[in-house]
Amino acid sequence: MKSGEGISKGVGACQEALQRLLDGKPFMPEHVGLDLSKLTASIVSHEAGFDRGYLKKSRKTHLPLLAKIEACRAEADKGCGSSSGKSIKRLADKVLFLEKELAMVSSQRDRALTQNLQLWARVRELELAERQNKSRRVRLHH
Repeated sequence: MKSGEGISKGVGACQEALQRLLDGKPFMPEHVGLDLSKLTASIVSHEAGFDRGYLKKSRKTHLPLLAKIEACRAEADKGCGSSSGKSIKRLADKVLFLEKELAMVSSQRDRALTQNLQLWARVRELELAERQNKSRRVRLHH
């Protein structure tokens, strides 16, 4: 029973991943802006969080999903001649995604630099206090 439940959960995850890919909203950064004419079972498996060989023709429960992937790719291939608008949209979406990622990473970098500068200033204060302490101790002994 459990293995049957696991397979249907896996197929369900792959179906959700396929829908995200078709909607142009994948979780995996490398799938952003994916040309649907290059859609494969391997990409869908990876987007679902499985290894690339998860979906197999030898598994009967996978066959409907594999057929849907094939149909989506064939449909994208058919519309390739007039899909320059779609291609531009995909590229624009990818640029937007990368701009957001750049802003996030830049913000993280700036926070880390600020913390480093604060730590550096605190270390200098402590070193100065330590030198002053040593200097007082030397004067007290003389």
